[in-house]
Amino acid sequence: MKAITFLKICANAALVALLTSTASFAGDWSGKYMTEDTKGNPFTISLTDDGKASGDKHGTSLSGTWMTNDADAAEIAWDTGWTTMLSKDGDGYKKSAFRAGTPKSDSPTHTTSAKKVE
Repeated sequence: MKAITFLKICANAALVALLTSTASFAGDWSGKYMTEDTKGNPFTISLTDDGKASGDKHGTSLSGTWMTNDADAAEIAWDTGWTTMLSKDGDGYKKSAFRAGTPKSDSPTHTTSAKKVE
């Protein structure tokens, strides 16, 4: 079971590396966002210009990569296997979280508002 999990993580990392090597990073998405995790706890997400993502939720640090193919959404692939989509929502932002293995064509596991603070 651990070997399968390890292989899935490696395959996801390779895919993310391939995608981010050709992705364009929109400068408008770089910055720091305040939102909530799936349990309603404070969650801070930081996106850097070089495609790296970091997060802090309830004392737990996260890392991953992000990319955008258009100006309307930033897709974050966390090392945990979860995916977060930040999208514009009127004058603000919306955060949609997808549990590891959940296709983005399915309904998100959790959706809430997000605020860009930096």
